[in-house]
Amino acid sequence: MIRKGKYAIHNGSEYSFSLLEDKSIRLISNKYADLSQGFKHLGENIYIKNVSVEEVDLFKINSKAIYKGDLFPASEERRTGKVLLDTTNTELAKKMGFERTDKYMYSKSVEWDEVKIIKERKPYSLD
Repeated sequence: MIRKGKYAIHNGSEYSFSLLEDKSIRLISNKYADLSQGFKHLGENIYIKNVSVEEVDLFKINSKAIYKGDLFPASEERRTGKVLLDTTNTELAKKMGFERTDKYMYSKSVEWDEVKIIKERKPYSLD
């Protein structure tokens, strides 16, 4: 699985989150066990808990893939389960057999064993 997005660490566990209008943080979980940690059941397999920003450590994950020696933004294709690589570099795209998917974007689906996934984890600030 390729992770991307904003995450928060609260009491030693990682959660995705959203920022609320009052600048508090809404933690989002899909684990029933988190009910014992003060989460409330919101819907099918969704549990939430609102906390202050001081109670969490925020970070962002951006995944990339090394493919044939070059680094590309990477995501997982839901339909095929393959790794989707993107680039705006026309020469590189032609050299690597990417298909044009937009005016300036080229993409290619590859198997997991053809790439090495690198997760960039950086602090996330609300400022």
